[in-house]
Amino acid sequence: MDSTGNHLKLYENSEDKGWCFKCKETISVTPSDVTYRNNYNKRGDVNLSVIQSYPSLGIPARKISKETAQRYEVKTEVSEIDGTPTAVYYPYHDHDGTVVGYKKRTLPKDFSVVGKVKGLFGQKQCKNNAKLLIIVEGEHDVLAGWELLQRKRKDWNIVSIPNGANEEGKLDSTILKEIEWIAKHESVLLLLDMDEPGKRTSKALAEALCSQTRVATASLPRKDTAKCWEDDLVEEWHNAFKGAVVYHPEEIVEGKDIDLKELKKPKKPGVALPYPKLQKMTHGLRKGEITLLSAASGIGKSTFAKEMAYHLMQNGSSVAMIALETQMEDVARSFVAMDNNVPAYKVIFHPDTLTDEQYDASVQWMFKENKIHFFRHWGSINPDTLKTKMMYFAKALGVDFIVLDHVSMVIAGTETDNERKDIDSLFEAMTQICVETGVGIIPIIHLKRVHGKKLNKGDEVELTDLRGSAGAEQMSFNVWALERNQQGEDGEKDLSRIRVLKNRSLGFTGLADTLKYNHQTGRLELFTIQEFE
Repeated sequence: MDSTGNHLKLYENSEDKGWCFKCKETISVTPSDVTYRNNYNKRGDVNLSVIQSYPSLGIPARKISKETAQRYEVKTEVSEIDGTPTAVYYPYHDHDGTVVGYKKRTLPKDFSVVGKVKGLFGQKQCKNNAKLLIIVEGEHDVLAGWELLQRKRKDWNIVSIPNGANEEGKLDSTILKEIEWIAKHESVLLLLDMDEPGKRTSKALAEALCSQTRVATASLPRKDTAKCWEDDLVEEWHNAFKGAVVYHPEEIVEGKDIDLKELKKPKKPGVALPYPKLQKMTHGLRKGEITLLSAASGIGKSTFAKEMAYHLMQNGSSVAMIALETQMEDVARSFVAMDNNVPAYKVIFHPDTLTDEQYDASVQWMFKENKIHFFRHWGSINPDTLKTKMMYFAKALGVDFIVLDHVSMVIAGTETDNERKDIDSLFEAMTQICVETGVGIIPIIHLKRVHGKKLNKGDEVELTDLRGSAGAEQMSFNVWALERNQQGEDGEKDLSRIRVLKNRSLGFTGLADTLKYNHQTGRLELFTIQEFE
């Protein structure tokens, strides 16, 4: 008789009779004999030694043989009433091979843990110095995988991750502790589930391993290895190995993979600019880039930005205007005014300046045809909120360019006192949007007050004059500045010089074109020396 009671399980309808898994018979106990109860209640419902005494019966319903169950020490708990299986226990071992816990599956599909889960399931059964390791997602996939391997008389190492995949694709600490052991294999084949969590976790695992060993991923003909086995897809499962793709980090391209044909393709030109010298220096305004505009206060940054937006629309591009210092309706009116060569203030304060026909014509091609979209907001805005709006413009509405007027109003919406850090974060977000969606972003940023410089009187603007940290300069592809003497003589104060401060693609910097503000039309027009004389 089992004197310790470690192998005794009381019948559900009895307090003095139970089944002894050691003696393999029904035994009676006295109420005073509580040893079995003490042992029975360790680590929750049952202690580890009791589970170890359960038989390895296999899982016939899922085609798992008794031999496979015995190999992996998988135990089955049966009902004392009718002998049907009630739970399956998958063992986890420490590095010495001692069972430290079980993953319990209460049938049909309720999971819990008894003891501790350490390492990878199936790790104990793996051979040392093996060349190939197969990693699947669940314990049952290991059992099914072993059955599939046996059909081809293969004995490759196969394990599963302990806590399954997750939506975020993050690796838990249990997996990370085994990276060194996994990397000892010459090759690792990842066969996690074919759903999105499985793919994301597979990618994260490949990323963690690729610098230490050869990692490949394969596509299965079913959701997971267990389903392949149950559907008898033996050949198909093994054939998936042939189509395995060696993982390379997305950011890294080996020299041998460079396509000469791609190298010979010219870079897609940007939208041609109406200013010949600026066009020659930059080769146009391109999508997927940040083109930063700057000038001193009151020089005409917003007017210049709207000229650029209007020109983009005329050339077939769509634009989103995020103007945080101007009412949305006034921004819309200013574009109607530009389209009719009338100063914006006249249309804003005297709507009857234009005829109904002029309004209809402008509204039809710009607004009704969705050449331009607006953002109904005035004042500061939280950067995270702004990012979601930009993503909506780029992804949902498919705009080609976004104009942000201006950065300082966004930074004013933060809760921190670190302007430089906030500007860096904003430009990082805009760079991410450009890369992810291919949209071009045209933000406007103020200049800081510099001792000894008279920027409002037309002094030369430098990159170091940009407000905030160097982040705006570093993350922008192009930086253009306007210079104008606000207090100059008549004629001179209407002239604005465009200065290219940064030109990542071509490198040309310096003075570009000069523009003149036409008071009759409200437009910035290309200025020539002959005109001035």
